[in-house]
Amino acid sequence: MMKTLPKNSTTDRIELLTPAQRRWVSLSARLFPGWTAGKAEALLLRPPRKRGRAGEVLSAWGQRETLSVGGHAMAVWHFGEAGRRRVVLVHGWGGYGAQLATWVPALLARGFAVSVFDQPGHGDSDGQAGILPDFIAGLRAVMAVVPDVAAVVAHSMGAASALHAVREGLPVDALVLIGSPGSFDIHLESLSRRVGLGRRAHHSLRGRLERRYVPIVEMDALRDLPVARTRALFVHDEDDSEVDFSHLARLHAAWPGSETMATHGYGHHRILRAPEVIARSVDFLEEALKQKNRGQPKEDEEAA
Repeated sequence: MMKTLPKNSTTDRIELLTPAQRRWVSLSARLFPGWTAGKAEALLLRPPRKRGRAGEVLSAWGQRETLSVGGHAMAVWHFGEAGRRRVVLVHGWGGYGAQLATWVPALLARGFAVSVFDQPGHGDSDGQAGILPDFIAGLRAVMAVVPDVAAVVAHSMGAASALHAVREGLPVDALVLIGSPGSFDIHLESLSRRVGLGRRAHHSLRGRLERRYVPIVEMDALRDLPVARTRALFVHDEDDSEVDFSHLARLHAAWPGSETMATHGYGHHRILRAPEVIARSVDFLEEALKQKNRGQPKEDEEAA
């Protein structure tokens, strides 16, 4: 019997700064743009950490495993029978795996196995992780040890990491990406406005982040997507105040054959518990994997 998740497990709104702090940042950005950009970068590299009962509940009805990523312990929970097609659930920046726990019973009921994890620096996992390469590394670490992974369901920065991981060759048959940025350039501009950075501080922050990873224009190219191999469903809420709704159209246009789902009134976080989102996504995964299986030749035909 599954235990009830903590009441606030998927409704957390991650406020980067209080209104008073935003006013201070706005003034600081005008006077000292480079210094303020450095502080903003440090903020992004140290996301707020949610610990406590959510991880304990997952451990009560799932099998917990600890992986090592960059020398730090990362918490992973597994559900379902071995040998079943597996779905990996990925949370976003400042989140934790149990935000997607509502998906587990729905996926198990359709015959999937499920793995959920806390990214490094999040939830019950050690270390620090706040930028895209860290999230990609966390997802790759899980994929490297979990067998029979057929699909990934991911949220926000977790969705962006899954998108870029499959672009770089991570093999999955289906993706459901929820509240995903489709342009890091546009998303970073929006983030800068949210925290009160001016134009000079924004460009300084952009340069700092590019030196840590790759040029933003390269991240935003959205080329080499595995459209022939992987089915994709993009889900976004019209009232998302953290990742603008316009990203949905950009992603859909970049991925021929993809499907979209637009919701209203859930925002960036509550969408993860929306019953219609879970139902549509699970239906999509089931059908996508059935089509994949129908398209594969039988073993005797391959041998011939």
